[in-house]
Amino acid sequence: MAHLQSLNIIETSHISPSNGTVPSTTLPLTFFDAPWLTLPLGESLFFFSYQNSTEHFLKDYLPNLKQSLSTTLQHFFPYAGNLVTPPRPDPPYLRYNDGQDSLLFTVAESLGTDFDLLITDSPKDIKVLHDFLPKLPPPHVSPEGIQTRPVMVIQVTIFPGRGICIGNTSTHVAGDGVSFTHFMKYWMSLTKSNCKDPATLLLPSPPIHSCRNIIKDPGEVAAGHLERFWSQNSGKHNSHPTPENMVRATFTMSRNQIDNLKSLVTEQSENQTPVSTFVVTLAFTWVNLIKTLVGETEDKDEEVFNLMINVDCRNRLKLAEPIPTTYFGNCMAPGIVSVKKQDLLGEKGVLAASDAITWRIKDMLSSDLLKTAPSWGQGVRKWVMSRFPTSIAGAPKLGLYDMDFGLGKPCKMEMVHIETGGSIAFSESRDGSNGVDVGLALEKTKMDTFVSIWQQGIKKFNKAMNDPNVQELNDEQLALLVMQTNAARAAIEA
Repeated sequence: MAHLQSLNIIETSHISPSNGTVPSTTLPLTFFDAPWLTLPLGESLFFFSYQNSTEHFLKDYLPNLKQSLSTTLQHFFPYAGNLVTPPRPDPPYLRYNDGQDSLLFTVAESLGTDFDLLITDSPKDIKVLHDFLPKLPPPHVSPEGIQTRPVMVIQVTIFPGRGICIGNTSTHVAGDGVSFTHFMKYWMSLTKSNCKDPATLLLPSPPIHSCRNIIKDPGEVAAGHLERFWSQNSGKHNSHPTPENMVRATFTMSRNQIDNLKSLVTEQSENQTPVSTFVVTLAFTWVNLIKTLVGETEDKDEEVFNLMINVDCRNRLKLAEPIPTTYFGNCMAPGIVSVKKQDLLGEKGVLAASDAITWRIKDMLSSDLLKTAPSWGQGVRKWVMSRFPTSIAGAPKLGLYDMDFGLGKPCKMEMVHIETGGSIAFSESRDGSNGVDVGLALEKTKMDTFVSIWQQGIKKFNKAMNDPNVQELNDEQLALLVMQTNAARAAIEA
């Protein structure tokens, strides 16, 4: 695919909280933050329909967008600050200096780029999105060897008469997907209000930064991550090299398809245990992905495939003072789901994956997560060393399409960083139908294979749920299945 982009940089500016509104602050990294020191940056794009000219955008929309960002950064000030890395052995930390630090904000105009191509679900070359992602500057290194690097940069690109893209690149060390979504929704609410007095608005609750000191490292967990960070000199980690011949695509599972798959998996289960929307959609996607990557020529054997999921620890840690849901930072526990190849690729592979994911989530939620934290690294190492390690980015419950900046909800959202390999992006469906959108980046021929396997899988379970020859249930069995399915829908958050 040809990569023909024409981008005109209109302006670069620095956005910060108004002087005096936020005191100079340093925030220590917790053991939840430390793993991200050596991992790739977070990269996201939000596309919105916008029918006006560039001149109209610059005059009538941009000033409000920038002013609302400045106000938002009063509460989310780490995003206007820096990640500071002193020489070893002093640990890195986040710092915001009032009157000095700011967020780099770029405004660009795209000329000749097909906006419809950018927002399509169909496979497209990953390179077509890269011009709309801002680049995080390299660290500044002082004579004393102190590295200082911005936490976040933002680029807004106007496609005259077609749309707007808000692009974001940030270091994951500052906060997880919950914190980032919180920031975006706060900024969105202020922008949509068009500079009305924040005191008169119904805004999301502001973030809480002050409880980092109660997150105690349960067993020198951060020390291991810091040692790896120092040994790799990862203060220089930046955007990843672009893989060749890779495309990205989005697949939507409708509510009806999800309900059919839920019913089929529940019916196949020995104890007919209901399954959640997230679990069954993830299981179906994981099975199809591994089938794609493994290929049909390999024999089924005892090899084990591993999937990494994350559980939000906010309000789930057994502390005297719980971590609030509005805590700003990273607060996710990794869980490794392991399934044998012969089970994952078998006739009931989605059931095997669903059971394993459900069990892992229940096991994590029922345990003392802090006490298990020292063993997380061992599980992650097992995951890294396995073939085709798969992870999750986003979640339907985050409401990533609930981002109305006064232009309506996004017509497309992309988590660009999934192209580093092995990640599946999840969000609620953008059509508002209570379905799920699944994003993947794969080498072109692998994507073609995945598309075929995905479509075959959809047809297979739809037929299984609609073909009376496949479902020979008597009245008592049918009544029991209907009762269980209804109970599942009422009890499990979609």
